[in-house]
Amino acid sequence: MEPAGIVADLRKLQFECFPKEFAMTVRLNVAVCHFGSLLLFSALAAGGVHAADSGVQRMYVLNCGESRTNDVSMWSPGIDVGKSRDFSDNCYLIRHGKDLMLWDTGMSDAIANKPEGVTAAGGLLTLWVKRTLASQLRELGVAPTDITHIALSHFHSDHCGNANLFTAARLYIQAAEYEAAFGPEPDKFGFAPANYDKLRANPVLKLNGDHDVFGDGSVVILSTPGHTPGHQSLLVRLPKRGAVVLSGDMVHFQENWTNRRVPARNFDREQSKRTMERIATFLAENNAQLWINHDKAQSDAIPHVPDYVE
Repeated sequence: MEPAGIVADLRKLQFECFPKEFAMTVRLNVAVCHFGSLLLFSALAAGGVHAADSGVQRMYVLNCGESRTNDVSMWSPGIDVGKSRDFSDNCYLIRHGKDLMLWDTGMSDAIANKPEGVTAAGGLLTLWVKRTLASQLRELGVAPTDITHIALSHFHSDHCGNANLFTAARLYIQAAEYEAAFGPEPDKFGFAPANYDKLRANPVLKLNGDHDVFGDGSVVILSTPGHTPGHQSLLVRLPKRGAVVLSGDMVHFQENWTNRRVPARNFDREQSKRTMERIATFLAENNAQLWINHDKAQSDAIPHVPDYVE
């Protein structure tokens, strides 16, 4: 069962002063009460307690598939031609007060029924699902209907494969991505509506840029177009680790990030490059880590369900 986070809810502090056994002046009573209030507020501040502390309590990283390519140069044009590479694929469950937000839904759980894997991208990739998203949520005591907020980095099948499970959640999506995914030509962008078509009925917030999900700066959707028309990444401010940015497919592995390489199949190459420069500046200004979703070496070093990160 997923333990509930403890949220300090200090909406109202009342201080009452009572006369002592022997009479005291009203002025002295007020002074004693005021001084006591100052001491209590000082103690709270020293302990790191804030009056409206309702930020992220924890984040669960879920294994949402694995893949392998025999030619990674499609992701790094002209580099490592004919070399194989393994990719991770994660989903992220964020506990914020009484809310649960899911970021990405990974590869379809149906792939788990094929232990030999399935081919994708014209044979360029082989995909496996060894632990279904549904089973990992059950392990945490979370039902799909418990998810209150859902956002996808983009609508490629390895990121929205289980989206149809979450029809009760509010959907956050860039307007450009919505038009591409739900418009007349989704296949033009490499999208498969069968993976996500039930989201049409969700309450939806169409975005045109960055968006503070809870209004406290703890979870912020970042507009990162280029890989797809309305690609987005996610800033999460964790209570112990600090700020992390979940990349989506803004970048696929560390070497590409270091060298600012753009995959051959990105929707807009120049926009992709501008986005990477913008996020590099953002990371530096916010002292944030970049968690690259498909970088298996980095992913393997991050605790996964049933553990969590704070």
